[in-house]
Amino acid sequence: MVSSEFTARMTKGGLAFKNMDYHLALEEYGKAVEIDPSDPDAWFNKAMALQNLMRDEEAVEAYKKAIKIDKKNERYWTNLGALLARMGEAKDAMRCLDRATELDKNCIEAWYNKGILLAKYGRTNDALICFDAVLTLDPTDSEVMYNKGAVLEAMGKKKEAEEWYEKALSQRVSVDEDSYRRYNVDVFSMFDTDEEGKVISDVEWLDRGSKFMLDNDIDRAVFCFNKAIELNPDNPEAWFAYGNSMHVIGKLEEALECYKKSLKLRPKKAETWYNMGNVFMDMKKLHKAIECYDKALSLNDKKWDALANKGAALKNLGRIDESIQVYEKVIEHDPKNSMAWFNLGNAYDAKDKFRKAINCFDKAIALEPDNPEYYYNKGVVLYERGRIIRAKEAFEKALALNPNFIEAAMARDDIIKGLRR
Repeated sequence: MVSSEFTARMTKGGLAFKNMDYHLALEEYGKAVEIDPSDPDAWFNKAMALQNLMRDEEAVEAYKKAIKIDKKNERYWTNLGALLARMGEAKDAMRCLDRATELDKNCIEAWYNKGILLAKYGRTNDALICFDAVLTLDPTDSEVMYNKGAVLEAMGKKKEAEEWYEKALSQRVSVDEDSYRRYNVDVFSMFDTDEEGKVISDVEWLDRGSKFMLDNDIDRAVFCFNKAIELNPDNPEAWFAYGNSMHVIGKLEEALECYKKSLKLRPKKAETWYNMGNVFMDMKKLHKAIECYDKALSLNDKKWDALANKGAALKNLGRIDESIQVYEKVIEHDPKNSMAWFNLGNAYDAKDKFRKAINCFDKAIALEPDNPEYYYNKGVVLYERGRIIRAKEAFEKALALNPNFIEAAMARDDIIKGLRR
């Protein structure tokens, strides 16, 4: 049962705090703690009074006492996180703020403080996620609008920054809920240890990065892979994963260097040779790509995707007969491979084998009827052979699947103009 004296001390402390008499507030809350040291709010209020008196170290300890008693109060975690951030303890601060938003995803103060902290340490994309979270919950928060503008300006996005500055001045903004659903994603922690102080291993960083890659969150994936490599530069999987992320964002030279480092540590990984071949394909270095695919196949003769891509490289080099042999081998293994049928059709077209090409395109379409490219290429072959009506039908099917398919629209329109003459 709560004693009347405890209630009186808490009430007096609250009144003094409201009047900004923090010395008196601290005195009253201190006496309340003495009366009932098991009450978390008494410790929390004492911590706030200490914080306002700039007695930060004592305030931290008081917040920790409150959290020890009630670990599920997001206010306690938020205030401790904000104070630690002010004290320069970024990692511990982020741990506290992460815990606050985990307990209550609608905790505006925690999201705001996360955004400020992340922006301070150059984590601009994550900072924007936090500010967007706040604006989802309170679309009129002009301070957050201004801070979002500042982050965008730091990223070199001046036009977007100016728009948010204007919104901050007008205090009128509507937030598209769909655009900001991502705020439910936990902001990736800045610290290198778990809650028990154990150092996060390179394998764990690699696992986290791989999950971010699956979510197409490349920035965070790269962050994780870098951490893994920092901890263990001899981890071939980390270099391999880092290479994949570089390939995704179009940094081809960087991707190659990563794959080479991975292969130096583990030279007999077929998947690494295959991915390196794909990078060379994107760089139009077809001979090198074929060398990589051959190496992958020597390590795994059932690496059919490597064989299929080798066929594409051979075709692009004009070695059509060889590419046909390759695609036929892929189809022999996997007769339901629509892309192999499609590529075989293109190869037959290059050899001027019209009926075989159309047959292959029809096979590809039967297996994957929602791919507009298949209809388009079939239409091109038909058009070149004077099958105008059938070509028009193929182009229209491509456009039905992708109304923005410009090449298909132009080809269809050319046919229509010709028919009107």
